[in-house]
Amino acid sequence: MNFDVGVEERHQVQVSFYKVVGALSIKVDGHSVLRTSRVGSSGLIKPWDFVVGSAEQHNVRVERHRERLFGAFRSGRFYAYVDGQLVAQDVG
Repeated sequence: MNFDVGVEERHQVQVSFYKVVGALSIKVDGHSVLRTSRVGSSGLIKPWDFVVGSAEQHNVRVERHRERLFGAFRSGRFYAYVDGQLVAQDVG
């Protein structure tokens, strides 16, 4: 999932999820800002928060929503918010 952040100071955010190993990668302008892997899962919603920009800062939140039944074996839904507004969503 890719989306843009900012008006005057533009940044591109790329979110990649590798379901087989449970690894998540978030990059801003090609630079890694978050890399994590899942060892077991707790909860149905997993959020990641970070700030994008220097002169024009924006709060970004990426959420992964799992299904309640057989969630580990089904595709999750990803939602991206910039300053509280939904800007992108994807299934992966």
